[in-house]
Amino acid sequence: MTKRTERDWREWGGKNPFYGVLTDPMYLDINLNDEARKEFFLTGERHVEEVYSIIQSKVRPGFRAERVLDFGCGVGRVLIPLAKRAQIAVGVDISPGMLAEAKRKCSECGVTNARLIEAREMDCLDPHSFDLVHSFIVFQHIPTAEGEQLLQNLIKLMAQGGIGVIHLTFADTRSALRRAALALRVRSRLVHGVFNKIQGRSFTWPLMQMNNYSMNRIFNMLIDLHCSNVHMEFTDHGGFRVAMLYFERKAG
Repeated sequence: MTKRTERDWREWGGKNPFYGVLTDPMYLDINLNDEARKEFFLTGERHVEEVYSIIQSKVRPGFRAERVLDFGCGVGRVLIPLAKRAQIAVGVDISPGMLAEAKRKCSECGVTNARLIEAREMDCLDPHSFDLVHSFIVFQHIPTAEGEQLLQNLIKLMAQGGIGVIHLTFADTRSALRRAALALRVRSRLVHGVFNKIQGRSFTWPLMQMNNYSMNRIFNMLIDLHCSNVHMEFTDHGGFRVAMLYFERKAG
């Protein structure tokens, strides 16, 4: 990732790891309590239940995964319920702070089959070794050129017959003014800091950028990497249109 993207997410992980995953004020460190933590992790369980339900009804009836990978695992919100359904689970994140929190939560939940690694260590993972590769509300925060390369690398980790579940933003339906403001904030830390102060935040509050992906480029990538049996679920996310892609990797 770019140095700025990496720096911003390391800061989220160090100061507000839960809010960095779900941007609800209840998950800011100053507001976080036991009830909020419980609800936070329940959302992960509900998400995994939905993912498996869609895979089994739309892509592969009776699907089960022995080895799963969660890219952008954060504090383990989704990784933990995935691990409970698998023999081995690997969580990958760029933020050491989030990985440390995920490790604590795995220990608290008695999850012993999860391995946590930083994104720069992904080269140590064996190609074609995962039955399920998952990433949710992650790629939208990664510049598209880097995100496309990361997606290629993730698909290459999928076993023959493995399932990919990837969440991508593809359109920004907000006003032209709001789109321009975000573009300025991405290009200039000074401009971003000024906007932070206007919004009542600290000048150095990290940026949570949003990036849209070309679905034509994504579909061509899936074809080139021998993926098929594609199913999509569409949602809106704060003015952005989002596709949850479910697909299967064939022999190739």
